[in-house]
Amino acid sequence: MRQVVALRPRRGGEVQVRLDDGRTLLVPAEAWERVGVDVPGPVEPQVLQELERQGQLRRLRRRALRLLSLRARSARELANRLRRDADDQMVGQVLAELQQAGLVDDARFALEWVQARRESRGLGEARLRHELLKKGVARELVHRALERASRDEESLAVQVARRRVAAYAGQAPEVAARRLAAYLARRGFGPTVVAKALRAVGLGRVPSPEGEEAL
Repeated sequence: MRQVVALRPRRGGEVQVRLDDGRTLLVPAEAWERVGVDVPGPVEPQVLQELERQGQLRRLRRRALRLLSLRARSARELANRLRRDADDQMVGQVLAELQQAGLVDDARFALEWVQARRESRGLGEARLRHELLKKGVARELVHRALERASRDEESLAVQVARRRVAAYAGQAPEVAARRLAAYLARRGFGPTVVAKALRAVGLGRVPSPEGEEAL
């Protein structure tokens, strides 16, 4: 049975526990108080395992909060990052705690993502839907976010087209139209909306490479 040979309080509500085999554990002070081990004194194997687990959980919580402080994340995004440092059970526990505290909320994340990406990048619904689904947000939540942050897709596409069209100045109209159409499509606007945006900036219909109208 291992022996605890020394105990040292640390900042942040932790204690450093030194064992007779030379190892040191950094565990939450409240977890240490619960086990009631004398110092110096023996520590049962199962108690030692629990102390190690509580230490890991505390580090994992801190890791999660650091990641969230950098930017908002979906539940799946955060879980994938945390799995680099812990097993699924621990990740699930920390994630559940954060969700209960309101620090991880996929519905809020999806709405904020849609609003921010529309404003900063001028993205259409198809692109936004793809991005959120890729981040693991449930399809229902994605649909709800797009509805709540609804904006006239045609007006947005026209706005984006007007900002971009100068990049094709001097090119043949059909070339400029095709390139602008591809640009708008990559940003998630559908064919009908793209066609209207092209007409709004004076490029009309877009011929396909075979000479047929693509839009």
